[in-house]
Amino acid sequence: MVVSVVSAAAEYTEKIKKELYELGFECEADTEGDTVQKKIRNAQLAQFNFILVCGQKEVDSNTVNVRTRDNKVHGEFSLEELIRRFTYLKENQSLNAEEEFINVPQ
Repeated sequence: MVVSVVSAAAEYTEKIKKELYELGFECEADTEGDTVQKKIRNAQLAQFNFILVCGQKEVDSNTVNVRTRDNKVHGEFSLEELIRRFTYLKENQSLNAEEEFINVPQ
């Protein structure tokens, strides 16, 4: 799930969603008017493994802030690095992707 923090990040959020989806990753975007906490909670309840949070800072630096379903915050990653890590987890059919995400080898 890709979540926008501010309405100015909605376009960037949709761009990330589209790019991930085109690479074969199931992805949705939440650009509605709820609070960030509510968007994150909704994504957790919907059982999304990863929640990508996008605000103005992320738009300016072309990054995303990564959280997992268990509410661990992994920090900012460039889109290229995020895709590399997701691809590694997918290719290795990781059963515990949320835990392995941070330890993906270079």
